[in-house]
Amino acid sequence: MTTILRTPAATGTTLSRTSARFGLAFSVGQVGVMVAMATLVLPRGGRLGMDPTEWGQRVLDAEQWFRLGNYVFLLAGMLLLGFLGVVHERLRRVDPSGVLSTVAVGAGVVVSFVWPYAAILHDVAIEAAGTGADPRMLAGWDSVAPYSLAFSAVPRIFFVGALVLGLRRAGTAPRLQRVGVALLPLFLVGSATLVLGAAFPVLALSTLAYEIWVGALAWHWLRHD
Repeated sequence: MTTILRTPAATGTTLSRTSARFGLAFSVGQVGVMVAMATLVLPRGGRLGMDPTEWGQRVLDAEQWFRLGNYVFLLAGMLLLGFLGVVHERLRRVDPSGVLSTVAVGAGVVVSFVWPYAAILHDVAIEAAGTGADPRMLAGWDSVAPYSLAFSAVPRIFFVGALVLGLRRAGTAPRLQRVGVALLPLFLVGSATLVLGAAFPVLALSTLAYEIWVGALAWHWLRHD
């Protein structure tokens, strides 16, 4: 009988790689859910210029579609939590003080909760409208997703910023560094959706770029242990 003993270093490497795979899963999951929501769920709801009564009724008629979409959307967004383990480990390698890892993990936790929590709030609104409240309110409640996304763009600045600084200190992934730096002002502009609806296209595109960037970073770390 042979006993295989794992050293702490080997165990740490295995855990780091598992955590990095959560980053890949987050990227693929988020992009996939966004496409599915845009093609299968959102067209069943309302659109700008539609009568609020008709808008709300359309959402109620497609209640199960929205609930299912919100649930899958929440699960995909929370995958980021698993990625924060390798984020902490990698940043502590290049910054033993723990400043970068603390900022990145703290910001990452906020990012992972803010936008997915909008799905829960939307479910609450659907439940209220379905039990006797005025369904016209759903026309307004549909804005909870873009507004929550705009809010999440602010902590995203700190999350990506800390990661870019970590990559610079490590002297690796120059392309990811450049793309990360380019995304930071776009996040700021996108967050202005809270006060200016015209900023939403910037918010949507920068969010898509961010999700792909996280996946690319996870893949980079998997290839360069």
